[in-house]
Amino acid sequence: THPYELPKGWEWARFGHVARIASNLVRPEHYASMPHVAPNNIEKDSGRLLECTSVAEDNVKSGNHHFFPGQILYSKIRPNLNKVTIAPFEGLCSADMYPIDSLICTDYLARYMLSSTFLSMSAREDTRVAMPKINQEQLNVILVAVPPLSEQKRIVARIDELMAHCDVLEAKLNQSHADADRLAAAIV
Repeated sequence: THPYELPKGWEWARFGHVARIASNLVRPEHYASMPHVAPNNIEKDSGRLLECTSVAEDNVKSGNHHFFPGQILYSKIRPNLNKVTIAPFEGLCSADMYPIDSLICTDYLARYMLSSTFLSMSAREDTRVAMPKINQEQLNVILVAVPPLSEQKRIVARIDELMAHCDVLEAKLNQSHADADRLAAAIV
C-alpha cells in the first residue's frame, strides 16, 4: 500500500530503484588528511553539514566509506534523527552512514529523504531497540514519491527559495533579540 495518492505524472518507486547505496569501505590510514564525516557532523532535520575535521584528527581506526562530491550521505544509525546531506567534497564517512548515488535529481532525493514521509517509513524499519539501525535491504524497499524530472527541479528551486527566506527571517529575529538585549542593558 502507498502512503498517499500522488499527483498525475508522479510514481511511487522503491528506494533501490532510484538510488544505489555506494558502500566503499576503506582503511582510514590511507586517507588521513581527508575530511571525515560522522553522523554528528550533520544537523538533524536540515541536511546542513556542520564543521568537519580530518580522518587523522578524528583518530579514525576502523573501516570507513570513501565518498565523493555529490553523493548523498545518510546516517543509517538511529534513522529517526533524520541526518542526510549532500557531500560537497571527497572524504571518508563513518561506517554508520551510507554514501548514496542518486539515479534521480540528487537534490530532490536528499530533500525527500529529510521528509516526514521518508522518516516515518525508515523509522518503521528500525528493528533494534537499543541502537536502531536501518540496513541496506530495509532502505532499498522504502517508497519514494517520484515526480517528473522538471517537477523535481521545480520543487528543489522552491525549497531553496523558501529556505533563503527563512534564513533572512532568522537573521532579522537574531538582530531583534540583540537590539532588545542592548536596549534592556541601556535601560538598566
